[in-house]
Amino acid sequence: MIYAVGLAAESTFAHFTAEAEERGVPVRVVDLRQAVEAGDWRLVVGGDRSASLGGRDLDPEASYYCRVADLAALQQDRESAQRWRWLTTALAAWLDHIPGLVVNRPSIRSDNGSKPLHERSLSQAGFRVPASITSSSPQRLQAFAAAGPTLVKAVSGVRATSRLVSAADLDGFEPGQGPVHLQRYVAGRDVRAHVVGDRVHAEEIVSGSVDYRTDRDAEFAPCELPGPLAGQVVRHTADLGMAFAGWDFKVAGDGTYWCLEVNPMPAYDWYDRRLGGAISASLLGLLQGVHP
Repeated sequence: MIYAVGLAAESTFAHFTAEAEERGVPVRVVDLRQAVEAGDWRLVVGGDRSASLGGRDLDPEASYYCRVADLAALQQDRESAQRWRWLTTALAAWLDHIPGLVVNRPSIRSDNGSKPLHERSLSQAGFRVPASITSSSPQRLQAFAAAGPTLVKAVSGVRATSRLVSAADLDGFEPGQGPVHLQRYVAGRDVRAHVVGDRVHAEEIVSGSVDYRTDRDAEFAPCELPGPLAGQVVRHTADLGMAFAGWDFKVAGDGTYWCLEVNPMPAYDWYDRRLGGAISASLLGLLQGVHP
């Protein structure tokens, strides 16, 4: 049995459940919002690891596709916020300890939430990562920006649009406004690769924008990663304890693949639609224990 745990109205989650239905794969949907509003759950860590959530019994031996989101900060009253925090905290602990396949376990390497740490760990794993700096020093930031084309990015894992920045843009910057994360800009094609078990689904993106996600005229096409790199992303995804991940690369004019990040909970539906559902097919096969 496959369980899908997340927000029923969220686009990636809804896409996954729709793909499963279209392919005739039984999936039990557990809507976190409904569970929080009902205030009815029981999650046992240790022992028999029994659980019920939103009126459904959960099988600890089953497979789980998870997009667990804590919406406590968006609640208008303290009681609702507490219910969100309590449920997601307890659920994360339960998913981390059950014997079934969880894609992906909540405790999976969280350094994606810190850009400096994430980039360093990717570099140490053997990937080529653009030079970067995180600082509150106006002098250091301006010196980095003056040395070549530079992007400013969010320091945390919160999704934000990247943009080019110059040394002049940092005039008047005060240390109290920092820290700021700058990264050397790599001109070239973007490649997004989704790793599902030992399979890689990659797309090449050609765009005139710094961040192709803002470009409605961006051109997408299926592609393949170079063999050694494909093997490297599959191995490193597994090394991180993940069964599913989204990798972002920039391909420079000389053919060098520069690694930007690996996302442990990729919003993959946008890419999957262009690939005819190939990512979903691999994901469902993984959760069923078979190759699609």
